[in-house]
Amino acid sequence: MAKPTVFEGPIPGQSLTAEPKNFPWEQPPQYADSLDALEMYMKRLADPDSQDELIDMLDLGIPISVITNTILSQGVMDGLHSVDVKLLLKGVLATQIQTIADVVGVDYKVSMADYGDKDALDQDRMKRKLAVKLELAAAKGESSDPGVAMQRDVVEFLQAEEEPIEEVKEETPVKATGIMAKEV
Repeated sequence: MAKPTVFEGPIPGQSLTAEPKNFPWEQPPQYADSLDALEMYMKRLADPDSQDELIDMLDLGIPISVITNTILSQGVMDGLHSVDVKLLLKGVLATQIQTIADVVGVDYKVSMADYGDKDALDQDRMKRKLAVKLELAAAKGESSDPGVAMQRDVVEFLQAEEEPIEEVKEETPVKATGIMAKEV
């Protein structure tokens, strides 16, 4: 992927000139109460199509924390609830996904920390398997399935985690010269 140049980014202050309330997260949330949002997510997790895809992701080795963060972040971006509700529901939703995995009998990882360094190859293999599964679902025309949409969001989240962060180079201090320069 080509590195963007300075000229491809947004103009400073551009967001202040755009029409306000253009995006779903700028609108009042659909679920202001955390209990209403929790009920909505529990209904989604009870959907057989979503459960099939959820179990597939857990079986591929995607950690529960990644799935939970993806589901809740997508809810914030879609304007379903606020970031505060996301933080309140994170533990409850993770516990529900863990319970589903226990009932089905799927081995699962709770977080990426469960992998450790020795499982880096397994982690890459898991990402590739999920990407291939999504391509097959798209070829079959199952892209409108809510479980497939959830898997697509998880793949995007995992790929975003992979992008390296540039290190900032420290500049060497320039010796001040001139009338007002202080001796150090």
